Amino acid sequence: MKLESGPSPHIRFIQTTRGIMGDAVAALCFLYGMGFYYHGPRVLVMGVFSVAVCLGCDVICNLIHKKRHNVRDLSAIVTGMILPLMLPASVSYGIVATAGIFAIAVTKHPFGGTGHNVFNPAAAGFSFAAICFGEALFTYPPPTLRLPIFGPMEFASSASPAYTLRVGGIPRIDVMDILLGKYPGPMGATNILVLIACLLYLILRKTVRWSLPFSFFGACAAVACLFPRPGLGPLGSVGLELSTGLILFGGIFLLGDPVTTPKREMSKVAFALVAGVIAMLFRRFGSLEEEITFSLLLMNAAVWGFDMAGERVASMIRRHRLAAIKSEAAPKKAKTKTFSGTAG
Repeated sequence: MKLESGPSPHIRFIQTTRGIMGDAVAALCFLYGMGFYYHGPRVLVMGVFSVAVCLGCDVICNLIHKKRHNVRDLSAIVTGMILPLMLPASVSYGIVATAGIFAIAVTKHPFGGTGHNVFNPAAAGFSFAAICFGEALFTYPPPTLRLPIFGPMEFASSASPAYTLRVGGIPRIDVMDILLGKYPGPMGATNILVLIACLLYLILRKTVRWSLPFSFFGACAAVACLFPRPGLGPLGSVGLELSTGLILFGGIFLLGDPVTTPKREMSKVAFALVAGVIAMLFRRFGSLEEEITFSLLLMNAAVWGFDMAGERVASMIRRHRLAAIKSEAAPKKAKTKTFSGTAG
């Protein structure tokens, strides 16, 4: 038998990195379409600008590290598309550029580039911008206000339902407005119907493993149900916690990053459950309006622990199965020897 050596990876799947990223781009385009419907062409310009910043930064970092830029690598484009969708439609282009540069130059390339980053670049970029610019990231225009592409923004800012929950209030918002995204918030995270459609699309395309988002949302719902907000019942608390802010968006587009999540299925489920609990703790006791990205970065740093625990559990299961097979085979072997001796 002739054996031939080849480069890793040696276990191959039908989904390619380009296919996964391409599906993410397609899903994100629907959110940009809704942003354009509500706020006008500024949303599209902001998305193109963010992609240009992230892609340009990616090319420059590759040149600095003397690497050839892979034109088939869409990861920088996905990061550039995700970042503006977590921000208000009225945010300045400088903040978008700052978040994109930090995501690529600080979070992605120092660890080795695509496929080697420890932290999710988009989550890190948003977190950095939230620390640096604070209130500017949580000042939202009215949900149907058409914004100018350039120039000063003049509007009466509105409090988002997530902010109302954080200060102990009860958001007065209609269910249909929540489903259609007609309330103040991040421009890509308010339309619940479109987000659910994106999740179903990514699951059907097998770009996202269903176990990750469902475990994450289940943990968030459990915490919201067991510890409801003052003035809200368990069901009302669950509905508002999951449908406002970045919980739903983060569970779909940030949590399932294949690079920053564990490898084994059992480890993924445990990772998502713990991430959901920590995200709710950050949301209840954090100082900012949106802190899901901080909880995801914390979980990214702990991925190695989930991988090690998963390997140990898998090894224990294999040993138990092997012992069971041996115990079943031992009586048959003894019985065969007895018959052989009798025949002799």
